[in-house]
Amino acid sequence: MAEGRRPGRRSGALVVAVLGWPRRWWVRQSLRARLTLIATALFSCAVITGAVLLLVLQRNALTRVLDQSAAKTARDIARQIDGDRRPDTVVPTTGGITAVQVVDAEDRVITASAGTDRVASLVDDEQLNAIRNGDRPTIASPTSATQLRVFGRKVGARTVLVYTDVGRVDDSLRLLTRTALIGGPLAVLLMAVSTYGAVTLSLRPVAALRHGAADITAAGLASQRLPVPGAQDEIHRLAVTLNAMLNRIDTATSRQRTFVGDAAHELRSPLASVRVQLEVAQRVGPAADWHALIEDVLVDVDRLDRLVEDLLTLARLDEASSNERHEPVARDELVDSVVPGYANARVAVTARTVPTTVAGDADALRRIVINLVDNGVRYASSEVTVTVGTTSIDGVPHAELTVVDDGPGIPANERQRVFDRFYRVQESRSRESGGTGLGLSIVRDIARLHGGRVRLASRPDGAAGLCAIVLLPVAD
Repeated sequence: MAEGRRPGRRSGALVVAVLGWPRRWWVRQSLRARLTLIATALFSCAVITGAVLLLVLQRNALTRVLDQSAAKTARDIARQIDGDRRPDTVVPTTGGITAVQVVDAEDRVITASAGTDRVASLVDDEQLNAIRNGDRPTIASPTSATQLRVFGRKVGARTVLVYTDVGRVDDSLRLLTRTALIGGPLAVLLMAVSTYGAVTLSLRPVAALRHGAADITAAGLASQRLPVPGAQDEIHRLAVTLNAMLNRIDTATSRQRTFVGDAAHELRSPLASVRVQLEVAQRVGPAADWHALIEDVLVDVDRLDRLVEDLLTLARLDEASSNERHEPVARDELVDSVVPGYANARVAVTARTVPTTVAGDADALRRIVINLVDNGVRYASSEVTVTVGTTSIDGVPHAELTVVDDGPGIPANERQRVFDRFYRVQESRSRESGGTGLGLSIVRDIARLHGGRVRLASRPDGAAGLCAIVLLPVAD
């Protein structure tokens, strides 16, 4: 059974290979070749269709001219034989008429033009009946190899038959056909060459983009960008868009390298501290103060835990393009639930709130409050005040969260830089004081995802300290 199926399988595979060959050949061609082939094929179809329509219309037009000439002659002959007159010879009154015959009701020829058979009609009885009913047949000439078109007109019981030579129509069509057969391929060839040249010129900027991309792949994004063509076309806009994308990628890559380096540096410090303490305890032996050692190690572990949590939060914020949760959050209730947790803090934390609702992620908004209050508690001298209110920006109501401390503050020229990751201003704000250098960065990113913003300012009363302000749009 298996042996009997092999020929069928082979023939099926052969058919598939033969049928798939055009597609494989097509995909191997360059874009210039494919565009040229498509344009040439469409132009060829247009030329062939136009030539056929031209021949058909030309034939109809020439035939209509013959019929008009025959109709005029028939009317003139009808006037010549009107009544009982029967001239021996009728004379065509228009050019291009080959012969004229006049037959009676019994299909007998009663008169004809010079040189035309006066005994028998050139058409048979069946054709004559059809002519009387309006038909215009084409017959072979009895004296030559040409074709005659017959036009008939009834005059009482008589019928005037006008014969016109359609050879002139055929000659005109043959001349037009030869012209189309010669001019059509030349036009198609010219179209193919022109299309190939135009596509080559049009794709030259694309080739430049490809070479530029290859150079960037080899050398990196540091100092290279794609060439921008001078023409204000789609390729120009593509190059500008790609360069903007490369700028963003370069910026993101630089930030990532900096972020990874800073994170490694921050993680190395507590890990090194834990290692040193464990090595010292190992050398000292059982006499070591294990309780104090464990407390010191737990401090470093707590620093590691906070740092890892902040890094994971930043990673999630970097991946998010916008706030995905839009649930209503009571800003005042959120603050009132956070502040009591600082009852045993080193400084007093108080809150003054008014009912305010925003749309967003409650957990993320809670993180803003916690980070700002933690910073205030860490650096304040005696108190931290948290205020929730409303304000209007360009006619749009915003919820305003303000956290004020009476610590050393931050110089005005460095208040924007403290939102950079791992940035610290001075010795009083070093990592030994407990901060990871990521809190304000997290606050800024969360505020941006919620359509808001954050800024640092001096205290409104002019005293020493810092005022952190977070503005978020009020929910409908």
